Amino acid sequence: MPWGITDTPRPYRDELHFGYFGRLQTYWLTPTVNDLARHLRGGTKGHASSDLLGLCDDLVHSLAEAGIDVAQLMWMHTLLPYYLSFQSSEVRTKVVADLEMGNLTGLHFRMGIGSSSVKHPQVFRYCPACWRADLLQLGEVYIRRLFQLPGVFVCPEHDELLRDTVVPYRPLASRAYWNFTPPDATKNCPFVPASTDEVSLARLLALDSRRLLLQGISEHPRVSYLAADYQRALQHLGLASRNVHPGELESMFLKQYPMPFLQKLGLPIEPGREGNWLRCFVRKTNRRFHPLQHILFRRFVERHLGIDCWTWMEAERWPCLSPMQSHPGPVAVTMMNLHFNAARDAWDGIFACACGFRYSAGGDGFPSVSSLRLNRVIAHSPHLHQRVAELAKAGCSAGAIASQLQLHRKTVQQWLSADDRQKAPRTRLDLTSEREAWLGLVKLNPQSTLKQLRTLAPALFSRLYAHDALWLKSVPLQRYLHRTKIRQDYWQSRDELLAKQVRTLDEEIRRRMPAVRVTISRIGRELGVLNNFRKRLARLPAVAEVLASSIETVEAFQLRRLQRALEQSPAGVSRRTLMQAAGLRRQKTRPAVMETIDRLFSGGDQS
Repeated sequence: MPWGITDTPRPYRDELHFGYFGRLQTYWLTPTVNDLARHLRGGTKGHASSDLLGLCDDLVHSLAEAGIDVAQLMWMHTLLPYYLSFQSSEVRTKVVADLEMGNLTGLHFRMGIGSSSVKHPQVFRYCPACWRADLLQLGEVYIRRLFQLPGVFVCPEHDELLRDTVVPYRPLASRAYWNFTPPDATKNCPFVPASTDEVSLARLLALDSRRLLLQGISEHPRVSYLAADYQRALQHLGLASRNVHPGELESMFLKQYPMPFLQKLGLPIEPGREGNWLRCFVRKTNRRFHPLQHILFRRFVERHLGIDCWTWMEAERWPCLSPMQSHPGPVAVTMMNLHFNAARDAWDGIFACACGFRYSAGGDGFPSVSSLRLNRVIAHSPHLHQRVAELAKAGCSAGAIASQLQLHRKTVQQWLSADDRQKAPRTRLDLTSEREAWLGLVKLNPQSTLKQLRTLAPALFSRLYAHDALWLKSVPLQRYLHRTKIRQDYWQSRDELLAKQVRTLDEEIRRRMPAVRVTISRIGRELGVLNNFRKRLARLPAVAEVLASSIETVEAFQLRRLQRALEQSPAGVSRRTLMQAAGLRRQKTRPAVMETIDRLFSGGDQS
């Protein structure tokens, strides 16, 4: 710690690490950002991320000396718990490992944050009531991480709308932290509610977002079964049987979340469009979605099924009803669907065992499952298929198999006929005939390429590609080499045109105020042909000649600025005034330019 300071301020409750390090810079009296980086990281390398904290050995050591727990700082004072709230254990392990190594590259895309349509606020936000209380109790203000989350527009403690600060969310410099003070506040409100219902919805989202932040390092208990939970929730709502009913889902979703409110969140829905985010959320379970999308969907389900719906939809223990004598593996039956049948005044549900056996059951004893009865079998276990095949090979008839395994005779006949319909593997003789046919086709069309031969015999090509691809690729064929056709006079006409443009641009640059140095890079960028100057200048001799006479060295550029300053300055100007007018500093002025200035003031130094 600098200046012999032995006491370091601790982070406040829910304080964002970005503002905490800014307070440290002020508290330690470090004049520049680089000085703070040297104290924290042992050097000027590092990135001041607004939401995540990349660690390194020097940072961990310096914070440990100050009595700061780095793990607590990473989990309780950054947005990491929010980002990882619905991520799998594998993703969490990789992200934390990268953060501990100080690598922040690609983390937001890996967690589904950077690829989402939900965007972070442009500036940091604050609650006026919280800042008034902080200023009264602490004598200073600090920025809270909850208010920087997308979709959080209301303070859940004071029910007051958040306001913007003047501090950009992305640091202006790579290592710049910020110490937030009352003058940083503005009265601009990023969220203008259209009704009291929108305020209530915004408050619920803020509460859910705070719950995700406060879970810290703990993992969601059902993170591995989120897709199954969401599917069961849709089935309970009557919005899915085996497939999702997207039209009904969108209409119910928009009744709870009006379209103007979703637009303010950055998550509008185009009803009927197959690629809108709500349909992708319930169908494409292999994608990673933003936590705000999970919050909206879970709040939608809880409004219709109750806040404790996720508890009673969890997997339940159930004795497997498979007629097999020996059960493969542990008996673990999950409830796929359960609803109340008002016509029969009973519960009906669909259950599945870990072995693959699926059946429907019903009764009036739920949640006590002892009186539920089997209605019908939906899908048999794969192990039961295997047992039927073994008995058939032993010589048992379909009726005997059905009687022994307590199956329907038509089910056994269907399984046995499906096994008989399986295709036999292709023999070597078939491949030999296919090879001979392909070689004959190549002989009849010696000048044809592979694409042309495939057009002549598509079925033959498909069979060989599927079963004998290595041999197919080894057959020598005519290769068509694509050669770019270039007109002979192209570069000559291009050379003449560019030479005129370079000469005109050179004159225009020399007239600019303030003075700008004429370089190849500047001319190439402004004309949009910098790549041609770098790689194809040999084909442009006229351009090369104009560039050689136009570009300025640093010395020539300083002399031109000196000459312009002399022309614009009054008589009897001093050396210092002249050099200031020319934008020259003694330490960086070339010797030839200094000699010219000395000759101008050879009669006596007037500085």
